[in-house]
Amino acid sequence: DATVAMGCCCKEKIDEDMTGEEYMEKNRRCTDVLFTLIFLAFWVGMVYAGAYGFSKGDPRILVYGTDYQGNLCGKGALEDFKVRYFVNPYEVLEAGNTAGANIKDAKSICLKACPAASSTLSWVCNYPDSLDSRGLNAITSTTTSYDQWAAMNYDYYSSITTGSHQANSRVYKGPCYPVLLPTTESYGTCSYYAKQTSGAKTAFASLLSTNSQSTPESYDLDDKVTALSDAVAEMLSTPASVMERYIEDFAKAWVVCLVCGFFAPVVLSFVWLGIMRYLAGFFAYFVIAFVNIFAILCTLWLYMKAGVIGNDAIAASDEDGGSSYTDPSEDNQEVLTYAAYACTALTVILLLFTLLMLKRVRIAVAVIKVATQCIAAAPMTIVFPLIPVFVALALFAYWVAAAVYMYSAGDIEQQSCTLTAGAQPQRYCADSADAKNCHCGYETKMTKDLQYMLLYHLFGLLWTTQWLQALTYLTIAYVFALFYFRGGSFSEGMRGCCSSPVFQSFKKMTWFHNGSACFGSLLVAILQFIRIIVAYVVHKMKKAGNDSCCIKYAACCLQYCLWYLQKVLEWINKNAYILIAIEGKSFCFSAWEAISLIMSNILTVGAVNIVGDVLLFLGKLGVALTSGFFAFMYLDTDEYTEGDNRVSSPLLIVVFVIIFAFILAGLFMSVVEMGIDATLLSFCKDCKIHGGKPKFAPPLLAEVLGKYESKQKARNAANRQ
Repeated sequence: DATVAMGCCCKEKIDEDMTGEEYMEKNRRCTDVLFTLIFLAFWVGMVYAGAYGFSKGDPRILVYGTDYQGNLCGKGALEDFKVRYFVNPYEVLEAGNTAGANIKDAKSICLKACPAASSTLSWVCNYPDSLDSRGLNAITSTTTSYDQWAAMNYDYYSSITTGSHQANSRVYKGPCYPVLLPTTESYGTCSYYAKQTSGAKTAFASLLSTNSQSTPESYDLDDKVTALSDAVAEMLSTPASVMERYIEDFAKAWVVCLVCGFFAPVVLSFVWLGIMRYLAGFFAYFVIAFVNIFAILCTLWLYMKAGVIGNDAIAASDEDGGSSYTDPSEDNQEVLTYAAYACTALTVILLLFTLLMLKRVRIAVAVIKVATQCIAAAPMTIVFPLIPVFVALALFAYWVAAAVYMYSAGDIEQQSCTLTAGAQPQRYCADSADAKNCHCGYETKMTKDLQYMLLYHLFGLLWTTQWLQALTYLTIAYVFALFYFRGGSFSEGMRGCCSSPVFQSFKKMTWFHNGSACFGSLLVAILQFIRIIVAYVVHKMKKAGNDSCCIKYAACCLQYCLWYLQKVLEWINKNAYILIAIEGKSFCFSAWEAISLIMSNILTVGAVNIVGDVLLFLGKLGVALTSGFFAFMYLDTDEYTEGDNRVSSPLLIVVFVIIFAFILAGLFMSVVEMGIDATLLSFCKDCKIHGGKPKFAPPLLAEVLGKYESKQKARNAANRQ
């Protein structure tokens, strides 16, 4: 009977007069409350970590770096000195062209504005209170403020006549450095952009000649302006500039991206939902017939090539007419014969499996149609997932900002580097024995507390995104379950935005089952966090050279096992959320009940999943390719092939449209997938509580089961006769 066909467990005790909605609500209570409290407490820590980063950090230090004393331009005593200037162009060139050299070690200083090379020779000198005692105050025993230093145009070369300070300055060892190349500000850093001014160049050459000195290098700086600019730009930018031409194409073709990348996928997704509602049966049986016919044709082809059927067997070519060798075609035919036998066995198994599954395919088609009916009755269901997507995007933006600020809140310390005679930075030190004068550049180093804080922050991102997904699953599952248990309809009171099934479902699931969402999402987040830690450890081992074949194999196996375990856990969570929506019980109980129902109805579940997955994948693929085709046809018009709006290549735009359309269609199809799963488990639960004969099933599903039972009764009557 139907009970055996559905593989349902024993009947639960239930009041036969109870409605489906009453059954759903009879055991509903707040579940797993402890995990809600833990989640809230965790987010208190997240807020504290973010506040600490925003108050202590400054991301500019990660982009622009520090001056030669480890200070960030525009901060503290240098509040008005916001521009960073590299005083020694030779040091910058060496950092860009020499292996092991680092531009962070090149000496830089904070100024109010980038110095402008003029027709007369000018200098930029150390801070007046320079820590290495090579500033104006220490040399001349005076007290000069930063504003007075700026008013001097940063130049006190003529005032440091004692000792060897002027001689050192002429060979770029400080405390003063000649300004020969014009610079311009770019993202808070002075970048070289033109050749030396002739007047300053001549004056500096004359000064060197008079004192029998020469520049650190024999080449002319005029020939290195491009290299200097590139060295500074490389520090400030990424290879994203390579995409400049394509970004311009996107700016020109934004209408195509909007129409074909957003509106077209939305419309086509709704069209496909309509096709699934009315033609799901046709597609399901077409796919089944196609697979079986293809298997039969492959089997027949193998028999033909093996020479068992017809005369089209594979034969060896004998151009020389000799017969003293073994014909290799005989071996080929033997192999093909065995392959044909194997294919025959597989085809027979496939045919038997198809015959066994036909009645369940009818149920699968009915389940899919019921799910699409629910979407038609509650259209907000299809739009609801966009809300957590936007919330997740906002969360990610906050998380990135907080993480950057936390990372920049570390201690500014000197880099660990080797001071080598004749190489940067020691080559340009006035006194290599003085650690304050001759040292490597500065970098931000994270303390242990900050490292743990960042890890805490990372886990918070994983947990919160999974929590958002869990609440989305619960909300959508309850809508579909309610539609099923109400017999394929919603009450008249569920009209309007605030009273819609989706809004009511969200309120109920958030109030009663937020703890279960926190619990399930915590389990997945822990696994994701472990996977990230393992991947990081593997990366560090490879970087250290500890990547033997055995270690690689073990790491690969471990990572795959963790990935597979995460997928299994996500599958369990998803079905647990559906049972929570149906019965309102705790996460662990619902997870066990969901697995029990699925195992009891494994063939029906398999049929529904196979048919549903095929139809949903075809929908996503069809929407993406059709949107891409529309985009290509749009870009092939005169508007984008001629004139000012001409794009250099439509390829990247079309690929972007296809990818974005696939993602957008996947978002819509995920609602349908959840609806199919929720409807199926509601059906299985209905079977279980009513001894295999579902009482609350919507008319469409009940009609399919009624036809099946009528055929079963007729068949049983015929057998008795």
